[in-house]
Amino acid sequence: MLSRSLFRSLALLPWILLGIGCSDDKSGDGASLGGDETGATSEDPTSGGSTGAAFTPIPARGGILINRVEANSGVAVAIGRDGAWVDGSGRNAYLPARRDTLIRAYVDVPDDWVGRELEGRLHLTGGGVDKELSMKTTISADSRDADIASTFYWGVEAADVQPGLKYSVTLWEAAPGQEDAPEGEVPPVSPLAGPAFVGIEADPAKMRVVLVPIDYSFGDCNAVIDGAKWGPIFEQALLQQNPIEGLELTVHAPYKISWDMTTFNGLSNLVSEMSQLRAAENAPPNVYYYGFFDNCGACIGSDGGINSGCTVGLAADITGSAQSDGWGRAAAGQLKAKPEETFVHEIGHTQGRRHIECPGGNAAGVDPSYPYPGGQINVWGFGIRDYRLRHPKTNVDYMTYCGPNWVSDWQWNATYQRIKTLTSWDAADATPPEGGLLIGAIDAGQQRWWTVPGTLGDDEPRSATHAVDFVFADGTAPVAAKVSRRSEGDTINVVAPLPADFDARALQSLVLHAPEGDSVIEPDAVRLLHRPERLEAAN
Repeated sequence: MLSRSLFRSLALLPWILLGIGCSDDKSGDGASLGGDETGATSEDPTSGGSTGAAFTPIPARGGILINRVEANSGVAVAIGRDGAWVDGSGRNAYLPARRDTLIRAYVDVPDDWVGRELEGRLHLTGGGVDKELSMKTTISADSRDADIASTFYWGVEAADVQPGLKYSVTLWEAAPGQEDAPEGEVPPVSPLAGPAFVGIEADPAKMRVVLVPIDYSFGDCNAVIDGAKWGPIFEQALLQQNPIEGLELTVHAPYKISWDMTTFNGLSNLVSEMSQLRAAENAPPNVYYYGFFDNCGACIGSDGGINSGCTVGLAADITGSAQSDGWGRAAAGQLKAKPEETFVHEIGHTQGRRHIECPGGNAAGVDPSYPYPGGQINVWGFGIRDYRLRHPKTNVDYMTYCGPNWVSDWQWNATYQRIKTLTSWDAADATPPEGGLLIGAIDAGQQRWWTVPGTLGDDEPRSATHAVDFVFADGTAPVAAKVSRRSEGDTINVVAPLPADFDARALQSLVLHAPEGDSVIEPDAVRLLHRPERLEAAN
């Protein structure tokens, strides 16, 4: 999962964070690191001082207590508090299996505490694991969330993050001199009752994404995206903020387009092309397609897009969790500002996630159930690739229009449920979806129509204002349609089940009934992609 060992890299974590963090935990999105002499060490804990005299470590003296233990593979989850184990009912977020995870232990010290170096040991058992990780750090005061050097921390590699894993943390004197100091009333151990479950989920959780670099040519702009360059950047961004154990990211061959990509209609058209491409290539229903383009830096303005500023990305739909919703797992984004953030945001829409409100964001269709003020992420975040901590108050959820952004525990939990569902389809016997769907994307001044495999469930609401008549040579079949609005702008998706005998009858036309009036669609304006034997070439 990682290109290098997380545990080895965490020995350098203070220096990595020091270069990009902030000296004040109230500003920026990093973490203050405090002193210099921190981090893991290869020093033999049985040797003491410059004399080389043997030293047998003893439990930490002086009344130091472990007040909290957290596991963090993206969002912080308390697994121990005040010496007790935190069970599932006290957890704020899921801990996915087989994902690199940071464990932190926080301490409280008494008023008369003498600052010194201590050793923290994390013992992991169960789930086929039995190992002990050790680090030393200087403890001078109570631990602070923003100061990683004031805590004990260990990087647990993905291979050891297994269902059934248990943990225990103990603190030890790192050097002689405290043998005569009194022991605390409470031992420096967590949990006090003995090893307890970390709480790793048993269900597989993976994502599959196809990145489609765009070969764009219109007017004076000719730009081909370097997929090999951007693939790893997008992969890291999505991996860090989604509760997954693995990401299968494939870079597609360049996809050529030659229409104006400086307008919202052009962007919406590209998103429809990405949906058609995934159908034409017979992609499994749990695969996401994302086209990314360079229009020479032009702003895609307000001609149907967001109310102000530039629209840098768009998703085909805010999808549901059914296999037949696969057509909507398509999006597109511009190489402008921070394109990896646009990528995570638009893929979020195709995972069913709506916008989150933030001060001045002006996003449409915000989710009113978001529980934290101003779109804040609520808990400390951690990047398993860039090793950065994210402040819970200065970072906002990635589905906002504000920044800096990260994933909240609320968003993490919601996407985990979707990811788990889609991953389960890989384990099931894959069968082509029955039936077919007519998909229409309707913008001001343009309509795009195509068919894909799938059906609409009986419980999915149909529109009271939109319907489609399938006009055949031997009669007409009226069908109620499902209608949704795309993630940005005014594009309407119209989804209608194909009549059961669609392939056996001669289609003469389609008639869309809408509040704006009826419109007739000729058969050659509909791209037929609902049956593998009828798939057209992608280009």
